[in-house]
Amino acid sequence: MNLQNLRTFYLAAKRGSFAAAAEELLYAPSTVTLHIQQLEAAWGVKLFEKHGRGVRLTNEGRTILGKVTTILDQVDTLDRTVQDMVEGEAGHIRIGAIEPVGSWSVAPLIAEYIRERPMLQINFETGSGYTMMDRIEAGELDVGLTYPPPPGTPMRFEPLFTEQMGLLMYHAHPLARKPRLRLDDLRRVRLIFTDTVSAYRGIVQNNLIAYGGTHPYANIEMTSIRGVVALVQRNIGVAMLPPMAADPLPEQTVLRYVEGHRFERTIGLLFRDYDDLRRRALDKFIVYLSYKLSDL
Repeated sequence: MNLQNLRTFYLAAKRGSFAAAAEELLYAPSTVTLHIQQLEAAWGVKLFEKHGRGVRLTNEGRTILGKVTTILDQVDTLDRTVQDMVEGEAGHIRIGAIEPVGSWSVAPLIAEYIRERPMLQINFETGSGYTMMDRIEAGELDVGLTYPPPPGTPMRFEPLFTEQMGLLMYHAHPLARKPRLRLDDLRRVRLIFTDTVSAYRGIVQNNLIAYGGTHPYANIEMTSIRGVVALVQRNIGVAMLPPMAADPLPEQTVLRYVEGHRFERTIGLLFRDYDDLRRRALDKFIVYLSYKLSDL
């Protein structure tokens, strides 16, 4: 028994004629007869009986046809899946991204990408840049949208855009009324930070230490940027955030920039090299993300 024999049996049953099946399969009629005889010999049952100028299934043949149809459907699905994998349209990709670019930008792009690729499975998670690097290096993620890794890291990094941070504050906050904001102004306000491993927090602290010699005390720490925004809206303090975290601008807030200092960091795609079929799906997805995110 082989797939050719099963396809011959299926078409002969559907067409009710060995000759019609032979014509569709581009076989000689004798080949169709041989395939059916081989199946009958292997299974020990008669599959067809003569009916007018054609043939019809026996009771056993009708039962077997349902099973054969299922097998052929599964084989066709497998063929399509493998072909999609070869073309990078199917497979499994594990993606990580820092916030807020993960929720604000990457998640909608993933939804758009998989809508046209039903056989592609994507696992998506958000976390700190340090977590992304560790998980990619350990092979637990395939690609991450994060910051450049330290020199000597055995991973590839493709920069996409530079993210400049602004100071989000309540619209009636004293700093909102100042015509210009300087770094020294940040020493006299309560800063709201995300958790201690957040790269955004590191950018603010490093700038303050480098130019002011002070290390700000985090009166409040939040685990999410959305939580930080909520506290700013209640005039609890101010927060240095990337513009996309304040787009659209939250109610009763303003976004200002500190003059003379650029609170920024490059964001790009971090990934390892793979030499299997997963690489094909990953390559296509990386090209897609690079194109979509390069204009941010």
